Amino acid sequence: MSPESAQAILSLRFSPSDERRMRELMEKNNQGIMAPDEQAEMEAFRRIGSFLAIVQATARLHLKPHDGNGHSAA
Repeated sequence: MSPESAQAILSLRFSPSDERRMRELMEKNNQGIMAPDEQAEMEAFRRIGSFLAIVQATARLHLKPHDGNGHSAA
């Protein structure tokens, strides 16, 4: 992965409207008033967030300096 690609992946974020919606869904969940379609929507956000976290962790690894043996320098 090129440094440019890694940086692009690290810049990916949920939109402000998606973040607002996630907060609304979390509040409804905390209150116990979620409809089934809202539960599915919250689960989709969770899965996308988890996937994004994994991809971004991989991008960070590609940006770490390496020693001459192909290992990340500590």
